[in-house]
Amino acid sequence: MPDIRTFWNSVERGLPVAGEPWLEALSRAALAEAAFDIPAARMALDASTPTDAAWQAVRELLDVRVTLREGQALAYGELGRRLATLRALDLEEATRARAWHTSGVLHIRRDEPESAQAALLEALRLIDDSPSRLWILDSLGQVYQAEGAWVEARRVLRAVAAQKEAAGDQLGTAISVGNLALLEIGLGNKAGAESLLLEVLERLGPKLPMLSVLRLRTLLVQAVLGTGRELVHSMALEAALQDAGEGSHHLKGFARLALARARPDEAAQWLEHAERDFSSPSDLALVNYWRMRLLPRGGDEARQVAQTRALIKRAGGASEAELLTLLLFAERARDANERQQQLEAAFEYARKANNPLWVARVDRMYERLDPRGFSRRVSERFSGRSAEELEKTALEDATSIFADLVGFTSRSQELSPEETMETVRSLFELAVPLFVRFKVRPLQYQGDGLLAVCQGEGHASRGLGFARALVAKTLRVTEVRKALGDKWGLTVRAGVASGPTVLGVLGSHYKLEFQAIGRTVNLASRLQGQAEPGQVCAAWATVEAAGIDVSILKAEQAPLKGFNAPERFARLASSARDFD
Repeated sequence: MPDIRTFWNSVERGLPVAGEPWLEALSRAALAEAAFDIPAARMALDASTPTDAAWQAVRELLDVRVTLREGQALAYGELGRRLATLRALDLEEATRARAWHTSGVLHIRRDEPESAQAALLEALRLIDDSPSRLWILDSLGQVYQAEGAWVEARRVLRAVAAQKEAAGDQLGTAISVGNLALLEIGLGNKAGAESLLLEVLERLGPKLPMLSVLRLRTLLVQAVLGTGRELVHSMALEAALQDAGEGSHHLKGFARLALARARPDEAAQWLEHAERDFSSPSDLALVNYWRMRLLPRGGDEARQVAQTRALIKRAGGASEAELLTLLLFAERARDANERQQQLEAAFEYARKANNPLWVARVDRMYERLDPRGFSRRVSERFSGRSAEELEKTALEDATSIFADLVGFTSRSQELSPEETMETVRSLFELAVPLFVRFKVRPLQYQGDGLLAVCQGEGHASRGLGFARALVAKTLRVTEVRKALGDKWGLTVRAGVASGPTVLGVLGSHYKLEFQAIGRTVNLASRLQGQAEPGQVCAAWATVEAAGIDVSILKAEQAPLKGFNAPERFARLASSARDFD
């Protein structure tokens, strides 16, 4: 009988495992789960009754994965408890790594990207050189997408797809390319998504399972909506639906939703068929939304809205259908006040869901329907203050943060201009959710460097918290990049100082910038120069004001350019394992 590590490596390569009847049934369950064949996986699990504790843990993990595939959000809490119980056992390392991976996937489903990243990095540290390693990295690419780090997500998913194909994992390649295409569609780069999907279908399509082809064809129709190329791609999608055979499946339901959007004249029938394919309340709510969107408005719209929201409540968690319904109401608003209310409600919903792609979708509509209101909202989002308040020149206590990328000059001499710019964009995208969380306002991007300011009550604690979180976050990105074989990481260092700061707008109508000026800003800049990679150097007064226990820190002094006397500061080291 094979050992557990060999079992996992075999089934992840699509190879059945021979042995006793329960082991062969367990193998069939693993293969069916990977192929999204839920009924077959359930049947095989029912036929597998191992008596050994280590193999029982394998069966339990596969049962959790199958339940997770079913997409019932109300079951997620119970799945989390089962996974925690499983991880607490004395597991084989191969099973433990995959249990952490599954925990990460569950956190992604629950819109908990930071928890997902912590679990996935633990899985990456435990996993051996097996197919699962690339699946973990693929999931990390999805985490970056969920955090709004879209350049890094694109980079990871491209690399994973290429490495999967080099390893002969055709199904895995198709899944990663599909995830990448979903990202491009969500960002509005539909032409890029179309190109990706056409290329992988031409190259791998005949070798893929029909459900995988169906997913790619569905995404392709979504990518070409509004381009005039819907008809030809929708015909290919309809043919793929027929090839997928009889029986319901959620991928068939999404295919029919895409056909309803591509062929509005046939929308009613496609939506009716889609409804039969779905069992998840959140998916059924999407069907209701597209009925409201695509079909003629009638007297039953209020009933449809009530049904949609009832389904969303049943599903639990955040639902794309609810967001889309709020945006639909904003488009159909009778006056500016009603439109503003619906846009505000949509933004709050996307924010609470912790979904940057949803926030970006709301922002695009906000900017189109209410440009002036959108500009005010962006100012308040990052500073917590109104645009009018920010335009006033003032002297106030604030915290300044300088951060820059380690080794940027060396890498910029080796990388292409496009790669250099991608590196900088990735760094600043990683900072965006931290700006919002800590109410820190970015002021300047200077090549690979960032100047930001934190104002208001608790500014020292929030400003220092931002700097430490940014450094830790980039260390985690470096860990992922190295796992992909990249030479260059994304490690930063930072300097932080608090004190009187002049804040106001500088420039002319050619170029206006909100700026921070004074001794505090200069001190933060000089302290950044003292920091080692992965460190924050903070003025001692800032550390004290932030409420950090200074008894565990060593005070240092150093002569700094532009300062008459040495300045006292503390070094705060960060780790990739540091999460808020």
